[in-house]
Amino acid sequence: MDELAILRTFAACTTIFAAAMVAANINARITVAGFAIFIVASVAWIADGWLENKSSLVIQNLVLLLINILGVWRWLPRADKEAEVSGSTALSKLRRDHATRARNR
Repeated sequence: MDELAILRTFAACTTIFAAAMVAANINARITVAGFAIFIVASVAWIADGWLENKSSLVIQNLVLLLINILGVWRWLPRADKEAEVSGSTALSKLRRDHATRARNR
């Protein structure tokens, strides 16, 4: 298998994997990871288009690269909030708040 075939296979596989992650919408962290993988895939497709002198492939993936960067930027705050809530300190805080509310009833 030549280098371009390896590059195309990598780009196709990462695109499919990223699409599945974003479409699943399991949580914000998975969605951010999907957009980050889309960025890697876009760079691979841009490299393929550049090496093969396919300007339409380069332009298309430059636009997709910007969209995926926007996706990471937009979803990252949600992922950070999920990480805070799922952290052990957040769980301790929730328990304390619950105990306080129970005492105040």
